[in-house]
Order: sequence, then structure tokens, then C-alpha cells
Amino acid sequence: LGIELLVSGQHGYWASLRIEPDLISQIKEAQKEDSEIWTIVENLDKQVEFRIDDDNVLWLDTRLVVLNDATLREALLSEAHSSPFSVHPSSTKMYHDLNQYFWWSGMKRDVATFVARLAESLGNQAQVQYYFSSPDR
Repeated sequence: LGIELLVSGQHGYWASLRIEPDLISQIKEAQKEDSEIWTIVENLDKQVEFRIDDDNVLWLDTRLVVLNDATLREALLSEAHSSPFSVHPSSTKMYHDLNQYFWWSGMKRDVATFVARLAESLGNQAQVQYYFSSPDR
């Protein structure tokens, strides 16, 4: 989010405040400590689609590069799937939504695996619920 404040009067005052979701901040901080990311950075001239911004954050075009960290990726997948605006999307929709803002190698596979794992879990819960609530039992 970008928030700007402009106050009029005798003396003008302008301020800008950037508020970032905690997970995005974690991804940016983790990039600074990841050797794989810095290998990409060292070869930037060979990989023109990658770029470094003024805060030393790595992007693929306009998408934030998410390093190979299972915890961060799982948190990002969970947040994307649980968003009140997404209403538990299919793997295709979820992939397209994430792909607008983030990039990592194997993202499509990871999204499909994540959604399949959730569907399997929900299927097992439904079977258990049916077993205990069925009037035949």
C-alpha cells in the first residue's frame, strides 16, 4: 500500500508512508541472506529479465522473486488460498493470481500440489463427517 499525506496551509507538508504486508517484508529480508539469490544477482547481465531495485530486492520483471524456502512459500500459498477475496481458488486461478506478483522456479507445480493436498484433506474430513452423521450407522 502506498499512503500519501498532503497538508495545505501556510507551510506545505508532504509525507509518504509505505506499508507492506508482513510476508512480503519477510521475503525481501530472506533474499538478502540467500546465496542462490546472489548467484542470480552476480549474473544479472546474462539474465536481463531479472533486476535489482534501490532496496537491493530481486525482481523478475515486476514480480518479486521468492527464494527456495519451503516455509516462506507455504506461508505465501496459504495466504493466497485463504484470502477473503479468493474464495478458495482452483490451482489454475491461484497460480495466475500469484504469478502476477511473485515468481519462483516450479511455482505452478507447487500451487497444484498445495491445492491437491488441501482437497485431499477436505475429502477425508467429509468422509469422516459422513461416517459419523449418517443415519445408517
